[in-house]
Amino acid sequence: MSIILAAHGTHSVTGRACVERIREALSWRLAEPVRLAWVDVCGPRLADVVGDGDLIVPAFLGEGHHVRVDIPQAARRASHVSVTPHLGADLDEDLVLQALACRVEEAGGPWPTTIIGWAGSTHAHSRDQARRMAADLAQHWQELGVRVELATPRHLPDELEAARRRGGAVGVASYLLAPGFFQDRLVEAGADAVSAPLGDHPAIIQALVRCLDVARDAARKAA
Repeated sequence: MSIILAAHGTHSVTGRACVERIREALSWRLAEPVRLAWVDVCGPRLADVVGDGDLIVPAFLGEGHHVRVDIPQAARRASHVSVTPHLGADLDEDLVLQALACRVEEAGGPWPTTIIGWAGSTHAHSRDQARRMAADLAQHWQELGVRVELATPRHLPDELEAARRRGGAVGVASYLLAPGFFQDRLVEAGADAVSAPLGDHPAIIQALVRCLDVARDAARKAA
């Protein structure tokens, strides 16, 4: 039985290195080996490496097509494969929020208008999760009077223009796991500042550990 951290995949060397650091940190926290596999773009692909009895941990912030379709399909290629809740399920409710807020503060924020930049999704569950994150972040900074918006890279320039008409600095909170195509688009949009992706922030590693704990507890109860 292996633990497999399943990530989206990217052509970015920096992005792949970032996810590898997440894998290393998770392995260190668990004191057991963790393998890395990709769902799209690069290899090794999850569907090609999953084996009997493996435990898959989806390192995805949103519950989109990869979480709802691709990963379960890969899991069915072997016997007795379990899939944990995905990272964005945030089973302790505020761990991903903590990481996002910390990355914003590291970048000099929060700013009077802080726009959460995310990849976007055609799946309603994923869009709802992103909206909840925006609402939670606004609540987190309520006493500071921060206006929190949500935008994909495609719509970010329009959101920036509207925010600048209101006045004050405008920054982007990167609601992404690792550098790559979408992070580059956030930076290119021209905000006053853009936070780093969540990466291997300790709260992200703890959220992944929590996903594993929940899956293992469920397996023990079902045995």
